Amino acid sequence: MFLPYGTDAPVYHYPVATIGIIAANTGLFLLTGMGEYGAHDWLILEFDRINPFQWVTSAFMHASWSHLIGNMVFLWCFGLVIEGKLGWQRFSLLYLGLALADGAIGQIPMFVFSDGQGGALGASGVIFALLAVAVIWAPQNDIHFFYMWSWFFCGTIDIPISVVAIFYFAIEFLQVAWTGIQMSTPMLHLLGMSVGIPFAFLMLKHQLVDCEGWDLFSRLGFQTFIASHESDQSENEPAGKCRVDAKLPPLPAAVESHRYRDPNNVESTRPARDPCATAFESFTRAVHANRIDEAIESFARLREHSCVAAVPDAALVAYANQLLKANRHADRLLPLRFLSTRQSKVSNNALLQIALIELRHNDDPHAATKVLAKMKSPLTEQVANARKKLLRAANTQLRELKAGTTESMS
Repeated sequence: MFLPYGTDAPVYHYPVATIGIIAANTGLFLLTGMGEYGAHDWLILEFDRINPFQWVTSAFMHASWSHLIGNMVFLWCFGLVIEGKLGWQRFSLLYLGLALADGAIGQIPMFVFSDGQGGALGASGVIFALLAVAVIWAPQNDIHFFYMWSWFFCGTIDIPISVVAIFYFAIEFLQVAWTGIQMSTPMLHLLGMSVGIPFAFLMLKHQLVDCEGWDLFSRLGFQTFIASHESDQSENEPAGKCRVDAKLPPLPAAVESHRYRDPNNVESTRPARDPCATAFESFTRAVHANRIDEAIESFARLREHSCVAAVPDAALVAYANQLLKANRHADRLLPLRFLSTRQSKVSNNALLQIALIELRHNDDPHAATKVLAKMKSPLTEQVANARKKLLRAANTQLRELKAGTTESMS
C-alpha cells in the first residue's frame, strides 16, 4: 500500500484552500449521515436529470470513511503542488471549474444517452483532474509516499508525478478496456483526467501560471504551444536547463497581472513576478554556476521574504555542499539548519553535519551534543555509526575541557 503525504514541489502559498476543501468534504460527510445519504440524494450526481448544482455538491459527497480518507489524502498532495503555484483564490476557482466540468461530463451524457438510472458521488473525479494538471505543470516533481505491507510501516519513497499519472491512467484504462465502455468508477476517473488537461493547457497558454519552462510541453520541446514568458536566463545558459539537478521543480512566478508602460511608453500586460520565484531562480542559477557569494546573497533574499520553506531539499543540499568545498562553515550552518527541521530523509544527515561544524570548527562540544540529541529514529546503520563517533569525540573534548578547567583552578 502506498499513501502519499507530501511533495518536493516549492510551496510558495500556504494551502489554505486545500485545507478548507478537505474540511468542507469532512463536514458534509458528517452532516449527511456518513455515507447513509438516502435523504440527501439531491446532493449527489443523479443521472435522471441535468442539475448544475449537483455538479459541484456531488464532488463533496462520499460513501464511506475509506472513500473520504483516500480522496482527501490525494487531494492534500496535489493541492500542495497546484495551490503552491496559484495561491488560494485562483486554486479555489480552478477547483470549482474542475468540479463543474467533471460533473457535467458525467451527468449530461448519462441523461441523454442512457436510461438515467444510478448516480455518482465523490471527489475522485476532480482529484484525477488535479493529477492531470499536476503532471502537465510539474512532471519532474516527486510525490512522497509511505509504503506499507500488511499494515506494517516499511518506509518512504519518492515517485515522480509523471510516473504516478502514468500508473493511475494505465490502471483505470485497463479496467475500462476489460469491462467495456460504460459508466463506472474507472470511467469517471478517466473523464476527470480528460477534464484537467484543457484547464492545465489553457492556464499555461494564457500565462495564468508560470512554470518557468519546467512544464510538460516545454520539457518535451513544444514551447511554441505555450505563450512565451519573461526569463532572466543568461545568454550562455540554454533555456530549460536544470540549474541544480534534473529533479529540481519548476519555479512558479506570481499569477497576478499588472499594467505597466515599457520604455517606448506602450502600455501592455505582464505577469507580476513573485519575489520568492525571482530569488529562488537567482539562487539556483548561482549554485549551478558555483558562484558562492552570489548564492549566499540570493539565499539571504530567500530568508528575507520567508521563502526558504519553498526551496526543495536538492537545492539546499547542493548549496551546502558547495559551501563545504569553499570552507564557508558559518554560512553552511544556515541551509543545514533548515534541512534539519524538515521531515525528510536528509534531516538526520543535516544534524550530523551541524554537529560536526560545532565540534570541529566552533569548538563547542556542548552544542554538538545537543544537536545529536535531536536526531530522530529510525537511523540507518551508517548514520547511527557516524552519530556514535561524533558523540565519542564530543564527550572526549568535554572531558579534556573539564580537565583543563580543573588544572587551571588548582
